[in-house]
Amino acid sequence: MNEKENPYKKLINEKQIETVKSISNLDDGKLYFMNYVADYKLNKLLKSNVTDLNLLIKFVENELLNNKEFKGENTGGDIDAGCSSFVARTPDDHIILCRNFDYKMDMTAVMMKTSPNDGYESMGMVDTGWITEGERTLYGIGSLDDGKTDLSMTMAFPYLIMDGMNEKGLAICVLKLEGAPTRQNTGKEKITTTSAMRMVLDKAANVGEALELLQNYDMESSLPEGNFHFQLVDIEGNSVVLEYCKNAMTVLKKNYVTNFYLANSMNGLGHGYDRYKILEAVLSFREDTTKNLKPLPRMNKHEAMSLLELVSQEETEDTTSMTQWSVIYDLTEYSAIFNVRREYDNQFIFNGFVKNRLNL
Repeated sequence: MNEKENPYKKLINEKQIETVKSISNLDDGKLYFMNYVADYKLNKLLKSNVTDLNLLIKFVENELLNNKEFKGENTGGDIDAGCSSFVARTPDDHIILCRNFDYKMDMTAVMMKTSPNDGYESMGMVDTGWITEGERTLYGIGSLDDGKTDLSMTMAFPYLIMDGMNEKGLAICVLKLEGAPTRQNTGKEKITTTSAMRMVLDKAANVGEALELLQNYDMESSLPEGNFHFQLVDIEGNSVVLEYCKNAMTVLKKNYVTNFYLANSMNGLGHGYDRYKILEAVLSFREDTTKNLKPLPRMNKHEAMSLLELVSQEETEDTTSMTQWSVIYDLTEYSAIFNVRREYDNQFIFNGFVKNRLNL
């Protein structure tokens, strides 16, 4: 922590305090690291009928904090996004998920490690901009070690990941879509966009297990306007895009995606076609169909990051602009390379060091 330690007035146990004390500033307040060692009560959340970000914040206030004074409210429903992701295989046969998170909003990024007692260890990138007080983002640039911002609501961070990977070699990311928000209503327990990602990383070892888990819930878009789809990939190279088309779960075998529906039934609703065409041109040229391997493009991490840079976006007046971070998850060695705000000459590396896993 900074020598000016931030307050954390509403925390209720030593593990939560240990978690906030682990926060370190990696890049001038634009990027932090957090080792989340507290209990975020995922199993209770999954039975609490949390259907949007406002209810998620209330769950954190009620279950993880010691009072209800903070009245967080999400105001990001009218914000659009322009993310890109793809899956590739390196020359030494490592599977990598490569992703740009493009979202024009006031925020700082956090690389977070979680180690739940009843789930898999994981790492993932957190968008802190979803936690607001009125119109003000609570955790903007420099806020996590400014010596004055209360860090109590960082207990919500496990539910605010936008991409991540677990120790079993399963990775997932979420990308924004246009159109009516998913509102499944088949009588199953409800799950939101971000809590679904938390569940998948904590409880699934591969793509098959992740899809089986998700089929047990009715999906609810975290935002009141707009929708989302997911890219999932595992250590065996199984790569899919998961969409909810007119409230029906649809799985497509695809290894790259931007911000329009890939399912034929949705007629290409969305945007990001220019970035998709760039990905398609490069990745199809690099596709390796070697016998006994899943067909994936082959490239090293430097080439993969260069492709992310090629489809990254500067901040403009367009609400779909602004690459907040670029990240490459190596599922084979359980590590990540990442940077923020298109600073491609300023890379960070995180190694998970999980027992019984090869860390090269």
